[in-house]
Amino acid sequence: MSYVQSKIFGYPDRWYAKPGETLSFHVSAVELASYKSQLVRLYHGHTGAGGPGFREIEIPSSFSGEYAGRSYGCAPGSFVEIDDPGGLLNDAGNHTIEAVIFPTLPLGARSGRSGAYGETRSAHQTGLNVQAIAGNWSDADISGYALVLSEGRPEFIWTEGGFVRKLILQTPLLSHQWYHLKVKLDRGSGHITLEQSPITSALNRYADAASNIASECASEAGRMEVASGDAPFRIGALARRDCDRWLPKWGFNGKIGAVKITHTAGEPAAVADWHFGCSNRPDGLLLRDVIDRSTNALHGLCHNSAVRAVTGHRFTGLEDDFRTSPDAYDAIHFHDDDVGDVEWPVAFEYQVPEDLPSGVYAVRLSGNGAEYHIPFFVGVGARKNRVAVLFSTATYLAYANDRVAFEASEAEVIVGHPPIMDPLDRVLQDHPEFGKSCYGNHNDGTGVVMSSLHRPILTIQPRHRAWFQTEGVWSLPADLCIVDWLDHVDCPFDAITDEALDACGAGMLRDYDVLITGSHPEYVTRNEIAAIEAFTAQGGRLMTLGGNCFYATVSFDPDGSHLLELRRTDGGTRPHQTPFGSRRHATSGEIAGLWRNKGLAPQRITGLGFSAQGFDRSTYYERLEDSFHPLAQFVFEGIDPDERLGDFGFMGGGAAGSEIDCYDPNLGSPPDTLVLATSGPLSDGYLLAAEEVYESIPGIGGTEQTYVRADIVLCPFAGGGGVFSVGSIAYTGSLSHNDYDNNIARMTANVLRRFLDPTPLNVTLS
Repeated sequence: MSYVQSKIFGYPDRWYAKPGETLSFHVSAVELASYKSQLVRLYHGHTGAGGPGFREIEIPSSFSGEYAGRSYGCAPGSFVEIDDPGGLLNDAGNHTIEAVIFPTLPLGARSGRSGAYGETRSAHQTGLNVQAIAGNWSDADISGYALVLSEGRPEFIWTEGGFVRKLILQTPLLSHQWYHLKVKLDRGSGHITLEQSPITSALNRYADAASNIASECASEAGRMEVASGDAPFRIGALARRDCDRWLPKWGFNGKIGAVKITHTAGEPAAVADWHFGCSNRPDGLLLRDVIDRSTNALHGLCHNSAVRAVTGHRFTGLEDDFRTSPDAYDAIHFHDDDVGDVEWPVAFEYQVPEDLPSGVYAVRLSGNGAEYHIPFFVGVGARKNRVAVLFSTATYLAYANDRVAFEASEAEVIVGHPPIMDPLDRVLQDHPEFGKSCYGNHNDGTGVVMSSLHRPILTIQPRHRAWFQTEGVWSLPADLCIVDWLDHVDCPFDAITDEALDACGAGMLRDYDVLITGSHPEYVTRNEIAAIEAFTAQGGRLMTLGGNCFYATVSFDPDGSHLLELRRTDGGTRPHQTPFGSRRHATSGEIAGLWRNKGLAPQRITGLGFSAQGFDRSTYYERLEDSFHPLAQFVFEGIDPDERLGDFGFMGGGAAGSEIDCYDPNLGSPPDTLVLATSGPLSDGYLLAAEEVYESIPGIGGTEQTYVRADIVLCPFAGGGGVFSVGSIAYTGSLSHNDYDNNIARMTANVLRRFLDPTPLNVTLS
């Protein structure tokens, strides 16, 4: 069976469920009359040499069996849909429609600068470029009306005498400039007027005094008819019928705000007055709800991850919190390639049995040579194990559907060799509608900041290989190396995910003796950091078996943990940068950026922090003087004093590499930290982390810069707990070498055994 020819795709409603809870699964089978579904438990993903190969075990389940194949599409493009049960927006006669807009791709050509990790490409390279601002126009039955941009020019569309009428201005709008658009419809005089005028704003691309942007007005005699139709009123896109669904059409690229409709016959009255900076929540967060301040309460809902908490036309450059300055944030940034929820129907459900052990599972879909896995995590039931594994679902979502190998012009430079294509990467390129990762750019050049589980994600397929390493794995496949090792040493564990720990806090870690992280816990929330710090302070033991740990800020949508938000500030290694003023997460109010820049450096938690990355070759570790300290003797039981640690492995050929962390007391590495080992030679393909470079100077490569290294540390805490950290993503790729008979697996097992011993770590065992 060849998984690379997949014509089956799917996703779960969420990552994590406890026994007794019910999961739903959403499946699309393309050109398949039927498919089979089977529950499997996942153990190991890497399929190449140097490991046990792909390992999964079939588990009986209530949903296992054969299903009729049904195919569903995906329609990218974010928008706001208005709830208008009384049809108040159907007839725009004697109305004035207003909006302020900030187009970022008005002509459909590439706009802006691509980041190092993402080439921007327009979705409108050919054909007429139409982008909807607001309206309920329907091509299907020639009904409704809409304010749009057509080839970058403001245009109003309506019907008259059964024919389509259009009023269009002649001057295309400039990119990254605020404009005020107004449509006046006077049924009595039979005139329709369309006006466009630039707005002075702190964030316009060009200085207003020098830009010489002209206003424009056009008027047309005509009678706007009410052609009955059932298309919903939307902002940021229009609607097109697809069977029983209304999909987005003519998606807008840019920001829209201050949308208002006023009835002008007689005494003027607001029909609708939407304010995108207002929230109806006690915490002031801007999630899906859109508020209409008129008495008609024509509220709306955001769809497909429209980006909120962005600066509007009244932003002065002095505010930075949308919760305290809503007028400055009266805007939503729409993209024609946003994907938040593909909204496939439920194929089947699964109530997790009470006796199903905690672990990593998947629904395996198969048919006619095609195969696809939908991974999920089963949490703890009534009885906890002593060990918990924190799976980095936030990082999985940040990298979800990463297309860097295909779309970044600098991809080969970044990794030091030609990208290695996994067959699933080619499948992903055939399906741009599955959305992008937070390492890519939207069609308008802005960075992707939202990522959703409610879509097919090919990069978490358990056999997927990373494009930047010759044999490497990444994301979930890399963390399965830890799962398989725990099975080999016969250590049962409970699975925990980022969003679950974020929601439950420190109480979720209560009663565990050991918490193990995955290979790359790069993105975490403030709640997670607080929970882990409380865990180790109260005697818990933390094993961080990865690199680039606890690096940067993310937030989960409190109304749906399937949705991740990741904005970027002007610090650290980053694929793009969020504009000034828009760096607070709409889903939490948390300012974006590196945790070290917010007083919570990872060195405080793990003893190590990000130092460099490189993807040409990995190396080994060499023991240091601290490794012979009496408190550290248990770590090296069965290992010779001069033995190189991890000069093997399928992630670059060694245990130290890929993305690496080092000891730094200036950033919070605890004072009693023992630095047990450090990495061997690294090439100049490993460059000092951007946050450590204060000037543009030479000498930041692995052969010259001493900070470019991976360290292994042991941090015994006064309360009996402590931390063991390895500082390398490549570490997990060395565990299974020689059927787990090697010094990396032996050292890790030694630490696990000692961490399960209740004797305080700052006490030498007799």
